[in-house]
Amino acid sequence: MRLALLAALLAPCTAIHRPAHHAPPVRTLQKRGGGLEERLPIAAWLPALNQSNVLNDALAGLTVAAMLIPQGMSYASIAGLNPIVGLYCYVPMLVYACLAASSFVVVGPVALISTTLAPMIAAEATEAGRLAAASSLMFWSGAATACLGLSGLGGLVERVPKDVLSAFVTCCAFNIAGTQIPAVLKVAKPAGHTPLEMLLGALRNAPSYHSYTAAFSAATFAFLMTLKRLPLHALLKLPAGVPATLFASLGPFLAMVMGILANQRFDLVKRGLAEVGVVPSGLPSIVSPLTRPPPRIRDALVLSFVALTETLAMGKALAERTDQQLDTSQEILAIGAANVAGSCFQSYTVAGSFSRSAVNVVTGGQSQLSSIVTAGAVVLTLLFFTGCFERVPKAVLGSILIYAVSGLIDVKRVRALAANDKRGLAAWVVFFGLMMALGPAEGLVASVAVDAALGVIRRRF
Repeated sequence: MRLALLAALLAPCTAIHRPAHHAPPVRTLQKRGGGLEERLPIAAWLPALNQSNVLNDALAGLTVAAMLIPQGMSYASIAGLNPIVGLYCYVPMLVYACLAASSFVVVGPVALISTTLAPMIAAEATEAGRLAAASSLMFWSGAATACLGLSGLGGLVERVPKDVLSAFVTCCAFNIAGTQIPAVLKVAKPAGHTPLEMLLGALRNAPSYHSYTAAFSAATFAFLMTLKRLPLHALLKLPAGVPATLFASLGPFLAMVMGILANQRFDLVKRGLAEVGVVPSGLPSIVSPLTRPPPRIRDALVLSFVALTETLAMGKALAERTDQQLDTSQEILAIGAANVAGSCFQSYTVAGSFSRSAVNVVTGGQSQLSSIVTAGAVVLTLLFFTGCFERVPKAVLGSILIYAVSGLIDVKRVRALAANDKRGLAAWVVFFGLMMALGPAEGLVASVAVDAALGVIRRRF
């Protein structure tokens, strides 16, 4: 069942069906009449854990941490922030773990948030300015999200059409690829901020690539694909209790470690390979996100929408798999409160991660204790191991990102529309074109408006 779940979850737009047999959930999530356990779910599930649950959660949490470290650093670089900022997510993770309605969703930096945030803070000239702007947006988007959860209006988010979301996710995948071409080929960054400008500019600059960087990037990508495709579980004759997807899940972490070791051993910088460079050590200091003027309301609302869409989609998929009923309002409150708290620790907007949540389940996670373990591992990394990250080749982070988002392109939905709904396909192309030309955030708003107008036209004619 767990392998089937992972396969389904890694295709976000694929229909998910409940399996015939499943392990009993640690707790049943449903709407309650009120009281402490309704607003603070940790008070219900923590006393119910037994020794087996704790061990399973510890293993899952450490495995997710091994994924989060390279992914978080890569996603922060997409947003235009110092890669280490991607690891400042431990406070949101802890807050979410205490308040979450879902037992299994893992929050943190995600590709969709990062690519949506990048143009919103790109006008800031300095890295410190971009981080301050990102934290401010995190606070205001979190506050808006928490208000939705408290008011019970979170269901409005779920009314956004599926094809608009499909086009948005696909646009973000192309946007991320465009932003990482300069890193994996060591070419000049293209001008412009929309996905279309970034992608076309990167492709124009591609012929002037640095051969050694390109070869190193290709080797990293090939290594990641090898771990994903080869049946290493069977070849090594590992016990059935070891997930068959473990090697693919740990691939980004292993690639980063190998990149660090290779850079230290052979001093790859002298061969022209760019590295991350100096990163701040230790835990971030507490900084008020209210020291600067509020951001544009539209930007905060778009970030809130993206965070809710990804988190609720994952939460509902996992709840259905384990026969649970997800308290949507509580889940919205949890992600909102997590972002408000994280904004005081120089972080940026977090959301539920499809890949890390799936790995959490596959490796035995049964409660939000696994997220607490992950957050603890991140804290230890920030305290004692940040110096290692200075030698991470940028080509490795870029290759990890392109590998991670390659599955976001919603080919299945496009094929289904092409076979059964030509008008729907035309609308999807329009949505995708708007987002590529205007930017993910602006295109999302425009696409929702276009879809509403098309709905009015269909009803009248």
